[in-house]
Amino acid sequence: MSTTNSLALLRATAAVERLDHELAVHPGDRQRERTYLVHRAALADRAVPALAAVEDPAASEQDAEDTARRLLEHDRAHGTGHGPVPATDTRWDADARGYARQEHAAAVLDEHDQEHARG
Repeated sequence: MSTTNSLALLRATAAVERLDHELAVHPGDRQRERTYLVHRAALADRAVPALAAVEDPAASEQDAEDTARRLLEHDRAHGTGHGPVPATDTRWDADARGYARQEHAAAVLDEHDQEHARG
């Protein structure tokens, strides 16, 4: 793994920790919960190759799948998806990690647009 990828994973981990803390301070906030789930699912998905050297790959694969499934279930329950293919689409039943990737891409684009609007 390159130094750049390692630093990106470290930054993503710190961001997820911050979001987890914010969620603990504001329990029940669905928008914060969704933001946490989007970023946590993306981190778990991206970390799979990096973690293969230090843990059973099945464990990190399962974590990525479980976290993506939590996001998918959240969006199905609350109608909160932002990507082009809705959470209710049956294709996601067999590809929760693909859904998480779609939603993370949409979140990154939204965050970029918000930064541009402020700046």
